[in-house]
Formats: sequence, structure tokens, C-alpha cells
Amino acid sequence: MRIITLILSFTIFVFASNNLANETSPYLLQPKENPVDWHPWSEEAFLKAKQENKLIFLSIGYSTCHWCHVMAHESFENEHFAKLLNKYFISIKVDREELPHIDAYYQKVYRTMHNKSGGWPLTIMMTADKKPFFSGTYVPLSAGYGSEGLINIINGVAVTSHQKLSQRGEKVLASMQLSQNIPNHKTPLHSDLAYRTINEFQSYYDFKNSGFSKQPKFPEASKIILLLKLYESRKNQESLDMALMTLDAMAKGGIYDQIEGGFYRYTVDEKWQIPHFEKMLYTNGELLEAYSLAYKHTKNPLYKKIIDETIAQMDKRFQIGGVYMSASNADSKNREGKNEEGFYFVYEHDEAFEYLKKRGLEKADIDAALAYLGIKEDGNFDGDLSNPHITEKVAPKNLKKAKEMLLEMRKTREYPFVDNKINTAWNALYIKGKFKAAIVDKKFILQAKKSLDALLEKMYVKGELYHQSIPNAKPTQKALLEDYAFLAATLFEAYQATLEQRYFELYIEIVGKSVTLFYKNGRWIESNDGFETYADISERAYASALAQQSINLLNYATVLADTKKFAMAKEITESFSGTINTNSSSHPTATLASLMFKYESVFIKSTKSNLERFDANDIKYPFVYKYLYDANEYLACKINSCFSYGTEFEKVKKDIESLLKR
Repeated sequence: MRIITLILSFTIFVFASNNLANETSPYLLQPKENPVDWHPWSEEAFLKAKQENKLIFLSIGYSTCHWCHVMAHESFENEHFAKLLNKYFISIKVDREELPHIDAYYQKVYRTMHNKSGGWPLTIMMTADKKPFFSGTYVPLSAGYGSEGLINIINGVAVTSHQKLSQRGEKVLASMQLSQNIPNHKTPLHSDLAYRTINEFQSYYDFKNSGFSKQPKFPEASKIILLLKLYESRKNQESLDMALMTLDAMAKGGIYDQIEGGFYRYTVDEKWQIPHFEKMLYTNGELLEAYSLAYKHTKNPLYKKIIDETIAQMDKRFQIGGVYMSASNADSKNREGKNEEGFYFVYEHDEAFEYLKKRGLEKADIDAALAYLGIKEDGNFDGDLSNPHITEKVAPKNLKKAKEMLLEMRKTREYPFVDNKINTAWNALYIKGKFKAAIVDKKFILQAKKSLDALLEKMYVKGELYHQSIPNAKPTQKALLEDYAFLAATLFEAYQATLEQRYFELYIEIVGKSVTLFYKNGRWIESNDGFETYADISERAYASALAQQSINLLNYATVLADTKKFAMAKEITESFSGTINTNSSSHPTATLASLMFKYESVFIKSTKSNLERFDANDIKYPFVYKYLYDANEYLACKINSCFSYGTEFEKVKKDIESLLKR
């Protein structure tokens, strides 16, 4: 009878909802009925592991991650594997977008163990006291892909003593500790850091296909922005060329949605043709800034087109209540109702031809449009399917009409799942990009203002900033360093675009609070929630929050002549000076911050009417900003002094531009 009862109880357990049923994250809700007894990240889960003498199985991913879903379907929905996992482990599921600091820490664990970058899904096995002894990314259920398979790995762990596993974990943590220590002897930053950085970029830049790697290829907007700022600083043609070549290739490639607009997350090939079809809010936000900065120097109509289309697409698909959801999936339902990567976005040549023909387009026009968009009979994605990309220099005459029909064709399909989390940091990155896009159309200022105000209303409640929430729900998770850093940068940009004092006052407030919350004993931490992880200047999916914080503090210090904040800002770049000196191009935001110390931010101070008479983009100096001041003349000021003043703006402008000649 006891055996039967146990079997029945196990059966009920397998098919009942697990411990994720009450979570709000779409990613955590997706496996709520897995046979794996998942727990959210919590002290209760670790305590349970100690009480039951079990290990921890940690899986980190996000809702639009293709390989996360592959691993979930293959392993976590498998009852035999779930039974094995439940026997030896307490399993924890983490949404890396909800807890990016925890993901960042365990990505460092992976990097320490494998001497290379990880990714998602991230698979960690550790003891109940958080000593990691195994790390992997996608791990197949059975042996394959160079892996012995999850079942074999779990069985091997099961027959290994916890003491031995703990000893392995201690060695990993010891290596982690060494990597996180900041050198006692800070190295001076190279005086020729700009030229060293340009040379470093040239040493690995893909001059054949453009971009900063062979494959896969990520947009890496921070690197493009750094190259454009290097051009502004040194008028170095090579840095401009590398930036523009990359922007051109992406604009014409398959990483850009040629039918609707907006960028996918990355491509798996070296020619920018075959993307992983996720669209991320932060990717598009950072690229808006990059294309806007490039437009400033070139006035290239292609860049304006990309900016207009990207904003239109992101606003259509992601905007809700004035703010923005996080990401859309790579997969969508095919005609059989099964998830298929890229199904919504790709075309089969003959089907597309017939669709356009039935709608009255002439054969010659159809052939020209499909050829221009790279929609071929033999395809370039998964058999005879094609992902649109531009193949020719001159667009055919009826391309616009053909694209409208191809968009209609997409409307017969289901758009991919959109993760509805409202993430403060990512919203800030996108809204900042929209403010920057005002260089092509001033209408984006009003749009960005409305979104920023909506974000503040939802996520900055009674003086408390929150990290993320979902629509129609009150936020509960307190903000991280990245939320403060990127929101401050956006508030600063809002002030530059509007000269509304409220944005500057809130910028000062947010920067001040970030120091109180995240600067502890001379180090910056990523969160204030008890899981203490040190912030660093490494760039993951987007810009380094700590490096952005250095820029925030620098501008704060300069405009308010605050020497303490200036020293705090400089301490960040000096603490990582060895890394910046030896690998500056791989830490673009920190390198940009370092260059800002070299060239110095300049604030032009005057009345609102005076400041509205000129565009700071027209001044040939990389770091120049506006600041409201009760004086009829113009003053150009660095942190320690105002070096130029007068009633004639052209004279002050000339003095600022002359700084680059010294």
C-alpha cells in the first residue's frame, strides 16, 4: 500500500504546477507545468537543498531565447530526466532579464571554468552553499554536440561525494576571487589611447564583410559609437570607415528586417544574412544612437530611413501604455501550429512570386524585387526559404509596392511571442536612442518625452526606482545599478533635447541615489538585494552599466563643479586601467569614458533662448552639452573653469573647437 501511495503522490507531483506558478516573469511561467520541480531564485530554495542534502541545478535563460526552448522541450519536459533531476537536485530557474546581476555572476563562473564567454541557456550545478562545480550552456539530453549529455552528467554527479564536488567548487570560487580583485597599483592610461584603440580595432576588423568578428556577428553598437567618437576626437578616417562600413552592411543585410524594419539580435553567418530572429529592445535602442551619430557626420538618407523604420516598427510591436516591452521571439507558429524559427519572417520564392502575381504585379517587377531582396529559389535559410537582404546597389522601380505586398503576406502568419516585461534599463536605452534620433526629425523629441514620463510614472514610485514589471501591475523588484545608470543617461539626454529643468533635477537625484545604493567600501555592486556582485566594465548584450555610471558622474561633476563626484568617476576608469590599456576596443563604453576625461566635457551655459539658437551637434567637439544659466552671454566651461565667454556664439564655438588642436 505504501508503494502505491508513493507512486500516486509522485504522479500528482509530476503533473501539478511547480513552484513557478505564482511568478510574473513570462519566462518563469513558461515551464510552470514542467515535471521538473522548478523553484524561483530564493533563499528558501537553497535552504531546502541543505535540509534535503541535495545539490542545486541552476538554469538561466529568457523567454525569447531559441536554445532555451530547445533545451526545455528536449530535457525539462522529459519525465524520465525530470525524475532523475528531482531526485538529486533542487532546480532553480532564473530569468536573466529579471535578475541580470545573478546571470552576470554565473557567466563569470562559466568564463572562469572554460576561459571563454558563455551564453544562454546557462547551466550551472553547485552545492547548496553556492559552490559551482559544473557549468555549460545548451547541453543536450543525450551524448552529442561534443557533450556527454545531461543524463550521463547527472548520473556521474550522483555517484560523486558532495565533499569532492564542494572541493571542486571551492577552486572555482578561488579563481573567481582572483579575477574580481582590483589591482592595488593602478596603471596610468596610455596618453595615445585613441590611436591604440583604432589600431586594435583594425587588427581584427572584418574588412571583407564588415563587423567585429567572423561569425556569429553581433551589432555591438557601443563599438560603433566609440569609433564615431574617435573620429570626432582625432578626425581619423579609418575609425569613421569601420563604423560606416558596419552600419551600411547591417542596414542592407539580413540582420535588419527589410520588410518591416528593426534589427534582429545577431546573425550566425559572417555576411550579416542569416539572423537569429529575436528582436530586442536594447539592441534597437543602442543602434538608434549609433545610426543617429553616423547621420550627424554623413547626412546619409539610408541612415534616416533605418531610424524612421526602426522606430515605427518598435513602437508598433513593443509599445504599451507609452512604455516598451522587452523582446520578441525568434520562433513563431507555422502552418502546423508548431514553433519554427524565423517562420514569420522568411519567404519561399515560388510562393512569394505567386502571391505578388495574384495582386497584379508584373513578372519583370516581381523578378526584380525578389532578386533585389535576395529571395531566391534555392534560398539562404533552411532549405528553399530566404531571409530578405539587399543584394544590389540600385532598387527596382516597384520595390515599395512589392514590399507592401510581402508585408501583407506576413499578415497571414502569427507574429512571434512578445515578452511583455517592462524593463527600466532597456526602456531607458531605447528612449535615449529616440532622443538621439531627433537629429533626423524633431518629432522624436516629443515621442521620447512621453515615453520617458510614462516610464517614470510606472517605475519611479514615491522616490523608489524599480527594475521591471509587467503591464497593469505594480512593480515590486527594486532597481539595479544598470537601471539607475541608463535612466540617468536618458534623463541627461532629455535635458539636452528639451532644456526642461525637471529632467536635470531628476538626473541629479538619480545619480545621487545610485551612489548611496551601489557604492560600497570603494567598490560598485550591481544590486542591493543581498546577492552581492561587483560591477565591472565588461560589455555583455549591451553597454556596461558601470562604465555608463562613470560618464554620468563625470557630467554631473563637470556641470556642478563637484570634485568628489569627479574623483569617483575617474576612480572607475583608473581601477580598470590595465584592462582598458590592453583591450580598449572590447570595453568600448569604458574607453569612451576614458576619452572623456582626456578631452573633457564642455558645457555651454546661457539662457534658454540663447541655447535654443544653436544645435550642439554642429560644434566640432565630441563632448559638448548645454546648461541653463542666468546670463545673457555664452560661457563655455570645463570642471575647473570657464575658458570662453561672450555675446557672440560663433566666437565661443570657435574656442571650443580649438581645444582639439592643442
